Amino acid sequence: MDESDLIQELKAQNAKLIEFLRDDSVIERLLEYVIAPKGPQDASEQESGSVEKRSGVGLFSKSKHTGRSRSHDENEPDKSEKQRLKYAFVACEILSSEVWSISESLLECQDHLRMFWDYMKSNTPLDPLQAGYFTRVNESLLEKKTEDMIAFVKTLDNVVPNMMRHVDCPMVMDLLLKLISLEKDRGGQGIVDVSSNWRSLQSKIFMSCGH
Repeated sequence: MDESDLIQELKAQNAKLIEFLRDDSVIERLLEYVIAPKGPQDASEQESGSVEKRSGVGLFSKSKHTGRSRSHDENEPDKSEKQRLKYAFVACEILSSEVWSISESLLECQDHLRMFWDYMKSNTPLDPLQAGYFTRVNESLLEKKTEDMIAFVKTLDNVVPNMMRHVDCPMVMDLLLKLISLEKDRGGQGIVDVSSNWRSLQSKIFMSCGH
């Protein structure tokens, strides 16, 4: 994640890199990086450590100097937040890339995708940047694997009500409208059928778009 040419190598279709990124444990970590919550440095380091321990494969090439005293570095929290944002950006770039096989691997890892979509259960308001990354990854999947992605979303409990909790977040509303329009285009049961009250949903969408 700290390699400056990672994205360029991915765009260049580096076969070894793509094979690595398609690994189940790596997909899981990339999804976690996109929605990683802001928090104390210690918590973020524990999260990163636990994820690396589960995978057994290091994405980070940057070594950590655990021997030094953190209390002597007042900039550590700021560094931790910058790192979180950087990893979220890079992970989003990877997961929404034009590499078809990565999209296929994402949809094969439905347990990880469910964890990813638990982001919609987060408290309001959502961080706009992070919500944008979440939406971008899902819109990429919808473009490449439309029917499979819609079928997956329909299996999520309370997906529409959870998204409507974030009606004031333009990125989430855009994603919901895209889901509805794509499913209606397919001529099947609309994604809105998952909602218990379509009229209420219409009203909220109308009010949101009006503002």
